[in-house]
Amino acid sequence: MSFLSLLFAAFFLILVVLYRIAVRLGERAALAQKVILLAASLVFYAFADLRFIPFLAYAIAISYFAGIFCKNKIALTAFVLADLAPLLAVKYVPQAANVRWIFPLGISFFTFQSVGYIADVYKKKIQAERNFLNIALFVSFFPTISSGPIQHAGNLIPQLNKAHNFDYDDATDGLRLFAWGLFKKLCIADRIALYVNYVYGNVGDQYGLALLFATILYSFQIYCDFSGYSDMAIGVARYLGFDVGKNFDRPYLSQSVGEFWRRWHISLSSWLRDYVYIPLGGSRVALPRIYINLMATFLVSGIWHGSTWNFVIWGALHGLFLCAERATKSARDKMKIPLWINVAVTFCLVAFAWIFFRAKNVSEAAAVVKKIAAAPTEILAFINMAKLDGLKDALHKMLSLTGETGGGVKNMVVNIAILAAFLAVQIATKERNGQLLIKKQKRIIRWTAYILLSAIISFHLFYNYTYQEKANTEFLYFKF
Repeated sequence: MSFLSLLFAAFFLILVVLYRIAVRLGERAALAQKVILLAASLVFYAFADLRFIPFLAYAIAISYFAGIFCKNKIALTAFVLADLAPLLAVKYVPQAANVRWIFPLGISFFTFQSVGYIADVYKKKIQAERNFLNIALFVSFFPTISSGPIQHAGNLIPQLNKAHNFDYDDATDGLRLFAWGLFKKLCIADRIALYVNYVYGNVGDQYGLALLFATILYSFQIYCDFSGYSDMAIGVARYLGFDVGKNFDRPYLSQSVGEFWRRWHISLSSWLRDYVYIPLGGSRVALPRIYINLMATFLVSGIWHGSTWNFVIWGALHGLFLCAERATKSARDKMKIPLWINVAVTFCLVAFAWIFFRAKNVSEAAAVVKKIAAAPTEILAFINMAKLDGLKDALHKMLSLTGETGGGVKNMVVNIAILAAFLAVQIATKERNGQLLIKKQKRIIRWTAYILLSAIISFHLFYNYTYQEKANTEFLYFKF
């Protein structure tokens, strides 16, 4: 069930009504709300595919029994391997044998969530949860089950044990987050997707300049797509009274790749830090070992995203970037490099790595890199083309701005204008809380902004319907 569907709107409306009725049950309110949420979570997940339910039930059962019986390292290893087994099978066995598996929605996310719970219980960070209902809802919590944010049991389970009355601030904050996520998905990510999908779908026929432009745009497509989903998930949870954390914090304003990973997919970054990097020794060991730990952590990140070598290379690149940053930190600190240069260099490194993430395989990624490397030599050809055919036709040819990419130069100018406005908002609010900033505005300013945003979103809902065969309406991270 997609957040973008009318079905979800109806589902959520019914849930909210039942959820608010349950509050009236007094001492039984918390239990009633948990039962309603669990039923809603199972319905939500079943709408993706009924065949996915056994995978979810398995993760719930493993989590519950592991919490109770995980008393030593042998038990820990056995339960973690058992927990990971379905994920490893559906993601990697088809690459090694001719076995066809279904790929359950969100399995990477709820499996890591379950593994984190088992590890936290073993380390005595939290007590084993003996309430099966709490474990079932922790693993299957519907706002986050599809693509996170990945939850820690120590954060979510205590929130499940109390009744949630209607709170105006939670409700309005949730609605604003959901609307902002919709804007990022529909008005930026899906518009850009038309161009990126076309260019990357025809790599052999593209100029290097087109592939360079598509790579830059893909960096923003995946950010707005994934952070848009996260905002919607966090907004839905917030409306119901739950704080599930932040998953993105303006990552493309980072001054280093290390900072990028503190701002990008925060729930996965913190999971990898807590359950891979620190257990390996983290930064408490000798420098060569730190480099090994960094590489191992980001290789796990790459493998988590996909079983093909391009994802492994993507993870390895980020590991190498972080090792290089650590090795050169003292020299760079002495140089006092301006902020904007650090931001630009970080973005270029991250965008380069995205080539391997977006490409179908390593050979296609290599072809993209080779063509982009030749892009500077195409600038002279572009200038000559513009003199002969005119600037508009030159842009059409060199950058592949055709009807297949959503409507030519004019449409791309609109895309860039929307993206520029979005980046301006990101920069203006980097050190400020956007929710508090909105609340401080006068009512007429707030409601003008709400109406304008609603109108833009409504237009793009129709826009996506018009281009439904080309637009990427599914969230990108659903395939992970």
